Amino acid sequence: MADITGIGSIADLATSVIDKIFPDKTKAAEALAALKQAQLAGDLKSIDDQFQIQLAQIQANAAEAAKPGLSFRDGAGWVCVTAFAISALKSPIEWGCALSGHLVTLPSVDTSTSTTMLMALLGIGGMHVYEATQK
Repeated sequence: MADITGIGSIADLATSVIDKIFPDKTKAAEALAALKQAQLAGDLKSIDDQFQIQLAQIQANAAEAAKPGLSFRDGAGWVCVTAFAISALKSPIEWGCALSGHLVTLPSVDTSTSTTMLMALLGIGGMHVYEATQK
């Protein structure tokens, strides 16, 4: 078993000490078994603690996903989409209105902020997908 508790070297030292303290092989074997059992209990406790943390995160994610309506990330994504749509469609809309005899000037949209936000959202989403595929 992998040493995830950080006491593997201490256990090795204790094993050599047990061999020196108990010259009788049966008593040494009993002490060694007790030591291994204690080490295994610590490993299992550490694994269980990590499992409980992951389980709590899964439950929090499920609770957030169960809420009706748009989440913050969804809203931020739609703001980015709207900014890019206005930016891309500004000229065609103004041109179409001018052809129909209605001069319209739409405000220009600074997409530098929305580009930064969109890249962050896509990066977070990409990292989430990467993490999910590595498990």
